[in-house]
Amino acid sequence: MGDERGSALGFQFYADGADAAAIASRPGRELAVIGHLHSPTEFLVAEDTADGSVWVLAADLSAEWPLNASRSAFDACLAAFGRYLDAGPSISGPVVYSADEMRERLERFARGEISARAVQKQPVPHRTRLKRLRSELKTADRSALSSDSWWSGALENAKDDLL
Repeated sequence: MGDERGSALGFQFYADGADAAAIASRPGRELAVIGHLHSPTEFLVAEDTADGSVWVLAADLSAEWPLNASRSAFDACLAAFGRYLDAGPSISGPVVYSADEMRERLERFARGEISARAVQKQPVPHRTRLKRLRSELKTADRSALSSDSWWSGALENAKDDLL
């Protein structure tokens, strides 16, 4: 599964039809599956073969949510979310050391072998990042800001600073 563009949000894309189910038929249209969201057993990402719009589908095809009017708008929205995430605080989880590892680290520290971490860039304030994200989504595809768009959930999470 080739592309890493949307992996932060859970999107995985198929390389030119590889790994893809050929066509997902929905009433009145055919959709070419171009990837999945989280897992292929949860949600599929598909492109309408007639108008080029991009959709999220439940894997059992019981529900669908619009993403974008085109593949290029979808790419632009993914890039906007990427910039939103990159401009925020860096994520570092807790580090767990065994007693032996900690003893070794303390000895190295005492010998002056451990240097200070490089100064990290200051994150852009959340409010500024969110405003920029909304503006970029609006520029890429106005429909991404619609309440029935799949993006509305991701935007809600961004608004609540959960991403």
